[in-house]
Amino acid sequence: MASFIPTIGRKVVPMAAAATFAAGGGMDSSSRFKWATCDASCESPRSPQDFNNTTRPLAENNPFMTNNLGSVVLRKRMTSIGRFSLKSESDTNLSIPTFFLALSGSKKADSSTVPGNTTAAVGTSQTTNNVFTVNDFESTWMNRDMPSRHPRFHSTVSKHDDRFFEETHHVKATTSSSENDETNLQIKAELDRHASETMHFSVYREELRNRIENMLTSPIEVAEKLWEVKISSGAIGSSGAISKVKSEATTTRQQVANEISALKRQPTKGRLWKDAVGETKPMESVLLFRSHHALADGASIMAALSDLCDESGEIRSDIEAELKRWKRGKQGKRGVLGRLISRFMRLIKFIVWMTLGSARSALYQVWLQLTTRTNPFDAVKHDAEKKGLAMGGRAISWCDACPLDEAKRITQILSKANGSNITVNDLFVSCISAAVTRQLIEHEEFMAPVDAHSRKYVARNINVCIPVHLRGGVILPNESLGNRIGAFVTRVPGEMTHDARGGGTQSCPSVRLMKVHQSLKRSKQSPAPFLSHYVAKFCSDYLPEQWTKNIFRRANCNACVAISNNRGHKNKIHINGMEVESAHGFLPLPPGIPIGVVVQSYAGVMSLSVTAEKWAVPDPDKFLRWCLDEYSRLLETAAKLEKSQ
Repeated sequence: MASFIPTIGRKVVPMAAAATFAAGGGMDSSSRFKWATCDASCESPRSPQDFNNTTRPLAENNPFMTNNLGSVVLRKRMTSIGRFSLKSESDTNLSIPTFFLALSGSKKADSSTVPGNTTAAVGTSQTTNNVFTVNDFESTWMNRDMPSRHPRFHSTVSKHDDRFFEETHHVKATTSSSENDETNLQIKAELDRHASETMHFSVYREELRNRIENMLTSPIEVAEKLWEVKISSGAIGSSGAISKVKSEATTTRQQVANEISALKRQPTKGRLWKDAVGETKPMESVLLFRSHHALADGASIMAALSDLCDESGEIRSDIEAELKRWKRGKQGKRGVLGRLISRFMRLIKFIVWMTLGSARSALYQVWLQLTTRTNPFDAVKHDAEKKGLAMGGRAISWCDACPLDEAKRITQILSKANGSNITVNDLFVSCISAAVTRQLIEHEEFMAPVDAHSRKYVARNINVCIPVHLRGGVILPNESLGNRIGAFVTRVPGEMTHDARGGGTQSCPSVRLMKVHQSLKRSKQSPAPFLSHYVAKFCSDYLPEQWTKNIFRRANCNACVAISNNRGHKNKIHINGMEVESAHGFLPLPPGIPIGVVVQSYAGVMSLSVTAEKWAVPDPDKFLRWCLDEYSRLLETAAKLEKSQ
C-alpha cells in the first residue's frame, strides 16, 4: 500500500526492467490475461432456433464465457497473486488495502456549470463548488477514460470459478460523441454500486479512525464488487484527515483569497445574493477507498488512480521519458554487434544473480525460520487473553512525520560519517523497529507479573517483513492493474541500550540505523522479492487452499511488523481542480503479523500510518510518537555530526 502518486526515481526503471525480464518480457496483460475472443460474439444476432442448434458453442464448455440472463459475460483470468490473496486470507486477516485522500479548494470552472453545483440558500456563503461529490467522482472517472484504461475496475470475481474475473459489458474508449451511449450509461449506473456519499466526521480523528477500522475488517463480496469509495465533506480539519497545521495554512490562504475577491467585487444594486455567495468557507472532502487484493496490490491501485488527477498526462509523460532515457543509456553508441554482446552479458549476469541469489535467499529464509521459533508478540497475546484484555479489531493512527528534504539530509550526513549509503527507507525502518521494541517493553512492564525479572517479550533481534512492488511503484506504459508484488523478511536489532527500562546512558540510534541498513542492503540486493512472488504464484496455481494459508503464515518467519515504503509525487496533485492535501494508506495485516506500517512521501512530506491488532498496540498514537522520538534522536545526532565536520 501506499503514497498516492508514485513518482520516477532511481529504482523505478531498473526494477521494472528486471521484473519484465524475469517474467519473460511479459506482464499481467500477457495473452493468458487478455480478454478471450469468441467468433459467436462477432456474428449477427441469431434466432432462437439457432441457439437450440447442437452445433452452437456452449457457454458451459467455454471457460471464458458464461450465460447470464441471456447476455454474454466475458471472463478474464485472474493473476495468480490475486487468487493467492483470496486463498490465503482468513476471517480475521482480510486482504483489503485501504487508504484515504483529503481534498480542499475549489473545483474547475466547468464543474460549476453542472446544475446543483453552485446553488446556495439566500443569505448563506456556502456552495458545493468547494466540495467533491459522487457526481464529481463519476464524471471525472468517465472523463479520464478509466473504464478503458483500467477495465479490471469494472470486473467481479466469477461466482462459478474464482480463477476468473467477469465483466458484463465490453469497455471501449470514451469519446465526446459516445458519452451517452448504452455502454457508458451502463458503466455510470454500475459506478453507483462503488461510490457513495456518507455523513462527514464530527469527532476529530475518532470517527475517521473507526470507519477505516470497519473497512479493513469488513469483508467485500467479491462476486458483487472488488472496490468501493465513500465520500464525505465538511469543514476543513474537522475529520483529522488533514492535519491541523495544513488546515490552518489552507484556511489562511482561503481568507486571503476571500479578501482579494471582496476588493475586486463592485457594489451592485439589487444583486445582494451574488455578493453573499462570493465568500467561500474552507471545506474538505475525504475520499475513503478500499479494494480487495484480488483486484490489485495497494501500490498498483494508487498508481492507477493517478489517472484520475489533472496531472495524469504529465505523470505518464515523465514515466515514458524516463524509460526512453534508460533505454538510450543502456544502448549507448554501440553498434549492432556491441549491443548483442551487451545483452548476452546482461543475460549471463542475470542468470548468475538469480541462481546464486535465490539459493542464498532460500538458505537465509530457512535460517530465520530455525532461529525464530516464536513471535515475541505471541506471549503478549497469551497474557492478554489470560487477563481478559485481548481485543478484536484494529488500532489505527496516522501522522505527518517530517519534511522529506530533512530526512534526506539526515541520511546524507550519517552516510558520510559511516562510509555507507543509507536511504530514507532505512531511516524509517530503524525508527519503526525502535518503536516495536518500546511497545514490547511496555507490555512487559505493565502486563507481566510484578515479581518476574526475566525477559519474556523483548528479544535482541526482531524480524521485519518488507513488501516490494516489482515495478517500482508505477504502472508502465500499456500496462493496467495487476498484482506485481513480492516481499522479503530480514532481521533487525531489537532491544538496545537506550531502549532499556529506565533509560540508558549510551545513545545508540545511529548504531541501530547502521545495523538496519546493513541488513536491508543484503536483502535488497537479492532476488528474494521475485522469488516470493513466484512461490506465491505456484502455491495459488497448484496447492490446496489450506496448504497455501499455512505456507503464507509460516513464510513471514514470525515477523513482528510489516513495513511498506511508497514514494509519492513531489508536488501536490489535483482532482477536478481540487488539491489533494494529504493521502494515507493502511496495510491489511498478513496472518501472524500483528503490526503493519506504511511509510510514504507526498508533496515533500514524509508520513506514517499504522494498522495493528489492538492487543498488540493498545495506543497507536503513542506508537507513532515513539517512531518520531527515534527520528528526533537521529536528527540530533546528525546535527552534532554536521557541526563537527
